[in-house]
Amino acid sequence: MIPQELQDLLTQRNNAILAVNRRSGAPHVTPVWYLWDGEDFYVSITTDRAKYANIQRDPSISLIVDEGPGYVAAYGEAEIFDQTHPNAGELAERLVIKYTAGEQREQFLKLVKEPNRVIIKLHPEKVVTSNLVVARPAQS
Repeated sequence: MIPQELQDLLTQRNNAILAVNRRSGAPHVTPVWYLWDGEDFYVSITTDRAKYANIQRDPSISLIVDEGPGYVAAYGEAEIFDQTHPNAGELAERLVIKYTAGEQREQFLKLVKEPNRVIIKLHPEKVVTSNLVVARPAQS
């Protein structure tokens, strides 16, 4: 679905831009850390932020990762994993390991275990890449 050179982009430490829909319909965009596992994107957010409330109200989200001429934009429905989800802790730790080191890593590993922290999963329904549009077939 995503060309190899852009798969490589998704494993780097670039930020992504997460876009959600405000109640007014205007976009709410924020830079976020993300994980890509070859099929899905994962982002960690807190429940006290507007983006969480917006996702709960309208789970349609978009995420874009870009670097120079290469980019990947993914569109789909958000799935929320709270701290009780069996994969939430491991995903949060992988995010921290991807983006931090040393003392900063230890601090962030504590933060991601707080009860107001959730993981947002984006299983792309559509992916747009540099000069290429790829749509995922409907699943039954």
